[in-house]
Amino acid sequence: MGRLGIVAGSVLLLGTAAPAFADSVTFGQFSQKSVSQRLFRYKNLDTANSAGAEIYTTTTPSSTVSGSIPVYYIMSQFVLPADLQGLQDAHLTVDFLSTSGTTGSGASRVQMFGSGTITITRDTAALEGWNSRTNLLTVTFTDAELDASQNNGSFTFKSNDDSTITYSSDFLDFANVFAKDFSLSFSGADPEFDANLGSSSVNTRFSGTGTFASDPIGVPEVSSWALLVLGFGGVGAALRAGRRSKDMFAA
Repeated sequence: MGRLGIVAGSVLLLGTAAPAFADSVTFGQFSQKSVSQRLFRYKNLDTANSAGAEIYTTTTPSSTVSGSIPVYYIMSQFVLPADLQGLQDAHLTVDFLSTSGTTGSGASRVQMFGSGTITITRDTAALEGWNSRTNLLTVTFTDAELDASQNNGSFTFKSNDDSTITYSSDFLDFANVFAKDFSLSFSGADPEFDANLGSSSVNTRFSGTGTFASDPIGVPEVSSWALLVLGFGGVGAALRAGRRSKDMFAA
């Protein structure tokens, strides 16, 4: 799929992934560059005495080792420097861990995941940060959930009211935000999701997209800080010069 198709899909996704909090807004999302590749893996960790699962990204559809995958990432709702506008070439890594089996009724299945991380890194450093900034978004969380239906190839991984979420970025400031939310949409699972109640699903692979919501502010450009420092320095010099002139006249 070309960039134009990704943009159209991004706009559609942004319109359909509603934040859980009234005062949060969608500030970013990712889409796989190769949407046909199943680069997310769900691994069954059930034993005779316990249930659990792990979801992580792999570099190839057959790999069993965690790795980063190529994605497009887009930031919205902000006035951005030129090189941060539009689709960003990036790599994504996720790792989610559950220590419980599924609950639900009928065909519905919910599995709680106690912890996880999401990392989205720009392929090249941004020009506006003096070639030093690459962290588009890093997410750590506790208590999120996977919502699925039996024998279905599409399902959702999302935060909920019990989630604790931490966001960090080289380009956005989350220091003073409280509302945080995210949702990942998985599709094309092969085999389809299949879990007995109290157990995890069979091992499966799928593709994914994701949306993130909060209310951060933009981090000033490094060059802007430099200009501000120079500006303050100039003001200070002018004030000192003015004081010297007054002292001379007074003398």
